[in-house]
Amino acid sequence: MARLPIQPPNGGCHASRRVSQNRHRGVLGAVVMAAIATGAGAGAARAQGEPQTRSERTAHSAPIASVRYDVTLDSATNRTRTLDVAMHFTVGGPGPVVLALPAWTPGHYVLLWFARRVSHFTPTMDGATLSWRQLDFQTWELEGTKPGANVTVDFKYLADTIDRAVAWTRPDFGFFNGTNVFMYPVGHGFDWPAQVTIHTDPGWNIATGMHEIAGGAGGAGGSAARTFSARNYHDLVDMPFFIGRFDFDSVQVNGPAGGRGGAAAHWVRAASYPAGLVTGARMTRLLDWLHRLAESHAKVFHDMEWGTYTVLQIIDAHPNGGGLEHQNSQVDEFSPEAIDAPGLSGLYSHEMFHSWNVKRLRPADLVPYRYDDAEPTGWLWMSEGITDYYSDVDVMRSGIGDSLGFLAATGQKITGVGTVTPTALADASLGAWVAPTDGSAGLYYPKGSLAGFMLDVLIRDASDNHHSLDDVMRSLYETTYKQGRGFTAAEWWGAVAAAARPGTPTVPFAEVNRRYIEGRDPYPWEVILQRAGLRMTTDTVKSLQAGAGVSSDANGVLTVTFVAPSGAAAAAGIQAGDRLVRLGDVEAHGDSSLASFRRRYATASGSVPVVISRGGQEMTVQVAIRSRTDILAHIIMDPGASLKAMRVRHGLFTGTTE
Repeated sequence: MARLPIQPPNGGCHASRRVSQNRHRGVLGAVVMAAIATGAGAGAARAQGEPQTRSERTAHSAPIASVRYDVTLDSATNRTRTLDVAMHFTVGGPGPVVLALPAWTPGHYVLLWFARRVSHFTPTMDGATLSWRQLDFQTWELEGTKPGANVTVDFKYLADTIDRAVAWTRPDFGFFNGTNVFMYPVGHGFDWPAQVTIHTDPGWNIATGMHEIAGGAGGAGGSAARTFSARNYHDLVDMPFFIGRFDFDSVQVNGPAGGRGGAAAHWVRAASYPAGLVTGARMTRLLDWLHRLAESHAKVFHDMEWGTYTVLQIIDAHPNGGGLEHQNSQVDEFSPEAIDAPGLSGLYSHEMFHSWNVKRLRPADLVPYRYDDAEPTGWLWMSEGITDYYSDVDVMRSGIGDSLGFLAATGQKITGVGTVTPTALADASLGAWVAPTDGSAGLYYPKGSLAGFMLDVLIRDASDNHHSLDDVMRSLYETTYKQGRGFTAAEWWGAVAAAARPGTPTVPFAEVNRRYIEGRDPYPWEVILQRAGLRMTTDTVKSLQAGAGVSSDANGVLTVTFVAPSGAAAAAGIQAGDRLVRLGDVEAHGDSSLASFRRRYATASGSVPVVISRGGQEMTVQVAIRSRTDILAHIIMDPGASLKAMRVRHGLFTGTTE
């Protein structure tokens, strides 16, 4: 997952080019929904004293088979901002059927509880209405089901949020993630096939990574219908759908020799909404970027498992801003002013690299995915941070960007990490699920990226540029992912040490882990950069400090999450929970408005009026302008570098070894 670089100078998707280094989701602290209102077909009231909820973990469904889903998204459903969903199956054994919806979307480490958007839940068995009850807020028990019976569960799903992990509709368009709407039987694992039929208006496009069944369902009642299939539930919920009127084009790419489907059996596609914005030269440029990035990423792993990769992007005036990875696609959302930003290539690069790292190669504590609750891991610094490192270097190595852009991005990350309270990468990774307010939220992105850079340099230096971090990624891909499992800490560090041989690294990797991953020591940049033929210079600048933490939700609403007791915001009377309306003469909407405010008042003095909303009432407070002196890092090439260091530097810039 990544957040969008709004005003990047050169190629790359870099933390300091985003409004914030925190690329965790804008929707924070999702509220647990109340049980769906009871009505016709609801179960009888429970006896007094009987538990009112029961965790999904203790429930077990009767087996089901022949699972099919119908999703209707057309001009009629779009008028009510809902999807019409039906799940069909045959009951395979005795006992009640227990169905659940996921609580989150893998790659997006926030509990969103998709069940809160469900309404009109109506199960029937062989045409007769079934009684049902909720065991908890995401789990439904169907009472009275019988072996061999055919069951249909109908419901509506609210699709009104422009958020890449949820669902959104417009009059001529809509998209959704499988985690939003595809219920699963509790207690039977996820290794079962399913079919999905999409019902939409004639002439509307459908874009998804899911396999389409030739000769599938036809249109009915004036609608168009197409049927798709998935081998298992993991695939089913990892292939989002774009449906409607949008620009759609593709280009063929060369896969690695011996890769899946042969060297020339791969395609990248771009689906862009609304139609008309990304056509002609823009579409040509986008497809060229995707072509270059796909081939550059594939060189790392010597493999390209997907036959077709699809970029699904929404361009809207009020996006949350960023992308979410899937195994053979990505969903991006950004504003119109970002269409021609060179740094947009870094967003595509980051999410595409995830189709190898995270969607296939990932830590053991994320294999397999669970969907009912959080699945914390201390390895997001590798999953997200090292992906961010490769996002930058592959933009450079593919020729989209250049080495100066890469060095500028690296310096900006060093600067940003230096402003945050020292935090262990493993701790920052675990914190993704709770969105800490101490400034460390999302730190695993830039600091993890810098860890990848540091490891790459150490491996290349120790092996005299005969090996690199690429060897680590490729080795684990072959020995863990290809064997159907995740990697362990011992396997990760073993692969790092193996890549560094036959040399001996100056700093043993066990010590690197202890001090810089599990520990909080500052990275030894003077030593690291010297080994790569680079060096660092610094400048001092002043930046505004209000002493408050702010989060942006999917609709761009800015809410104060934390107020430092001695900060300017506290002195002005701002409280956690206040909604920001205006910051001086800047309208408060989305993360980009915070950057605009900082630029606008960077050299101001005195105070600035801030309009807040509290309890539905707006008020204006005066916030004193306070500044902080920051040290800006700049990475430059060292003209006095040794021959060995120049070999390492050349390897870093080109992705080559000797």
